[in-house]
Amino acid sequence: MGTVTDKAWYHLPNTTNPDGLVARSEQSMLHEGNEAPRIQLPRVQCQDSYSLEKIALDSRVLIVEGISGSGKDTLQADLKKILKGRDVYDYTEGDVLQSWSQLQIKGIFKLQVRFMKVFVNYIKDILSQDENAVFLLNRFHLSVYVMSVLRKPILVREYDEIISSLRTLRVHVFILQLDESEIEKRSLHPERSGPWQKFQHQIVKKEGFRDRLERYLWQQRLMLDAAERQQIPYSILKSSSAPVIGGGWVRVAQARNTIAVECG
Repeated sequence: MGTVTDKAWYHLPNTTNPDGLVARSEQSMLHEGNEAPRIQLPRVQCQDSYSLEKIALDSRVLIVEGISGSGKDTLQADLKKILKGRDVYDYTEGDVLQSWSQLQIKGIFKLQVRFMKVFVNYIKDILSQDENAVFLLNRFHLSVYVMSVLRKPILVREYDEIISSLRTLRVHVFILQLDESEIEKRSLHPERSGPWQKFQHQIVKKEGFRDRLERYLWQQRLMLDAAERQQIPYSILKSSSAPVIGGGWVRVAQARNTIAVECG
């Protein structure tokens, strides 16, 4: 699997929405106010890798990120099993205001960022009081960046302050990635309700994408770009099947900013 490029530029697709969504943005997705000094990541060797279990046990805040259908719920459940014996504060995407049903609420973008600010302060308080505590979040800062902050530039400054606060904690982000061939199959969710299916159709059209595949590929690229820039330790988990703890398919570099590789 290739590494993330040093600097990437992405554009929102054409759209003529009157409700504040960016229409064919020509600005870089990199914000200078939060640009951290870049480091050269060494080529990862299999023998230098950490296990997923070790990362989970060494961290105080674990964040699972990825597009719909990438396996976030499964990985969160497996991580919770690994953390047995710890005081686990686990949160669903709805708990952190990132459920699909919440995204339809007017003013949700601003509310998400404000919630993140007070929530990070809450995390700091709990971790300082309980040495056995660990937070496990399903979606957080990368999802907010892709779904909210890019569409409301006024939120960038406050968002960047939150990222700076996260850097002071023992955070590790697991970014689940799907191959293009897997996205359509894994993101359908036929078991979900009619309103969810309708929302997916509406959001693709509203944001100016050709189809759901194009939108999810765009989200995946931006998540990786943001993760690299923000310099919060992360791992890329890439598989054509749902994550399985202990399966040996994830390899993570020992570095401040981590990149996953596939070892044959």
